[in-house]
Amino acid sequence: MAINFWTTSSLDKIFPESVRPVGAKTSIELWAARNETEDAQVAIPVPADRRVDRASFSFSRIAGPQGHEIPRENLSAYWEWYVWVHANPPANTDPATYLRKAPAFFPDAFLEDKEVGLRGGVTQPLWVSVQVPADAPAGDYRGTLEIVLSFRDGKTEKFKVDLMVHVWPFALPEKPSMHHTEWFNPGVLADYYHVPEWSDAHWAWIARIAQDMGRHRQDMILTDFPNLVGVTERPGGSLSFDFARLDRWLDLFQAGGVDWVEGGHIAGRTGGWDSPIMLHRWKPRDEHGKPIDTSRKKMSEARFTRYTERLLKAVHAHLKERGLAGRYVQHVADEPIPANMASWKAIASQARKWLPGVPRIDAIETPGLEGYCEMRVPQIQEIHGPSHLKSPNELWSYVCLFPQTIYPNRFLDYPSIRNRMIFWLSYSLNLKGFLHWGHNFWKMWSGVPVNVPISPWTDLTGGSLYNTDTQPLPAGDTHIVYPGKDMICSSIRWEVIRKGMEDYELLSMLDRAVRRPARRSALALKEGRALLDFVRNTVAPLPGTHTLNDAILLNARREAGDILSMLLK
Repeated sequence: MAINFWTTSSLDKIFPESVRPVGAKTSIELWAARNETEDAQVAIPVPADRRVDRASFSFSRIAGPQGHEIPRENLSAYWEWYVWVHANPPANTDPATYLRKAPAFFPDAFLEDKEVGLRGGVTQPLWVSVQVPADAPAGDYRGTLEIVLSFRDGKTEKFKVDLMVHVWPFALPEKPSMHHTEWFNPGVLADYYHVPEWSDAHWAWIARIAQDMGRHRQDMILTDFPNLVGVTERPGGSLSFDFARLDRWLDLFQAGGVDWVEGGHIAGRTGGWDSPIMLHRWKPRDEHGKPIDTSRKKMSEARFTRYTERLLKAVHAHLKERGLAGRYVQHVADEPIPANMASWKAIASQARKWLPGVPRIDAIETPGLEGYCEMRVPQIQEIHGPSHLKSPNELWSYVCLFPQTIYPNRFLDYPSIRNRMIFWLSYSLNLKGFLHWGHNFWKMWSGVPVNVPISPWTDLTGGSLYNTDTQPLPAGDTHIVYPGKDMICSSIRWEVIRKGMEDYELLSMLDRAVRRPARRSALALKEGRALLDFVRNTVAPLPGTHTLNDAILLNARREAGDILSMLLK
């Protein structure tokens, strides 16, 4: 019995019980710029009365103009893992705001194994990606993807998926023009893999993280200076600084393409949500290597402030020596509110004196902070129109466990278009960056009564579904990547975010092209301007009113590439 497979776009989500839609395709056709990665999916429904012991895949040559090929190392495919989602976001009472009612399985993680077994009666998705080299000649490239299923009854079935890639005659920029940060936690990484923090084994995993972030167009890395700089107080009160660990950290992330330094928060709440914000207490060492007690019971705020001031000044000088002074931003404290804004402003003012010229960045809702925060990052639902801020001031967006309901977010049970839309909105609203806290929080969330190990492959809430006094985190808020045996495993959401970053570049390139009309096709200029107006007014006008139609977004992207191809001739 032949496998009734089909192909679909990267925005689709395939479920275990999915059946082939009427008119579904059985081939893959992609449009991409040079230096862009484009994706599709193959859905493989396994008959209920059969079981696959081994499913594998391979690519043929992908050949194009004048014998040029897309190299094999630029072709990849991953079996998707179904994650059990216990509950939809609590505020999402309207079923139209999520894909289907939980508890249920949702596709997300990419499996590390290239050969897997498949259950009978389940539709198995395969994610397919083609990374177009920066020097690939424009034109059409053709090849095949072969999938082999070895059944338990000894029979084997093979089928081929025709693959065509239309390469546009321009390249996306190597470096992202929009900032992107997902907060990586090195301590959680060490704990999960049971390796000593800062051991060679730990550094090897950090290197994998850095490379993976660069591939997904993340350009900033949250950097906790007290954890990465050795500070020793000498007799007489002078401080010495050991930057060896920080330098190794920076070297790895720069090698991966993540070359902006996002200084970690220097302050935080002293109690509840309304409590004052004060400097985080960290511990330098004395000349004998013993930690100095800097607790508020033992040390005044004024004396400790001098430690933080000297650390930040020393780090800033060191970054200047490395040529990174212009790629350094500094957090003050996360998510201040009106009740503690005065204390946040006081520390923000100190940071400005210590670090002249260094932009301050924070997740913060309050507007009108010019002079205190150059990079203001509100939750996306708080943005009600295009930003008109001028350099050095910028408006970003962030999402976390909020917003829910009708707004874009990174949740697992959302349609993929609601993940990708964040970046189309960033274009429409002139937002310069995106932030999310949960890159690899593979551990129990605070507030859970008992701290026990959890599996990030089966629990995407940080165990917070066991919370009794606060709402659980929506599935997917805690992490966007998964821990593999030998690699950092991606996810549908991580690839969709990378795709959104690439969309932003495409739209920005078209925007620049139509603003410089000299010797360009009048028709292409007219079409380009009309398309960008359509994006701003229909595809992604505001966080609460964007399109949910996959075809509208995908057609707009393809049209943008086609028009840009004419304008850049």
